Amino acid sequence: MTKQIDKLKREGRETAKWRGHNLGNFKTVRKAGDNIIMAEARCKKCNRLVIVTTHPAPNEIDIGGSAVAMNCKSSRI
Repeated sequence: MTKQIDKLKREGRETAKWRGHNLGNFKTVRKAGDNIIMAEARCKKCNRLVIVTTHPAPNEIDIGGSAVAMNCKSSRI
């Protein structure tokens, strides 16, 4: 499970970097009683968010958030 969340964090960070973001550290949360691990990190420049989860709901994705969807407000990409 740890390897899976670490892989998702790396992929989320790479995507956000491609969008011009500079992410801080991921904060990890494990839902009590579940095997679901979620982590989030925010851009240091524009505060946009990346969220990763090991077991997304059927209508969710494993890597999401505004930092993977939009370019950083302070970059010139």
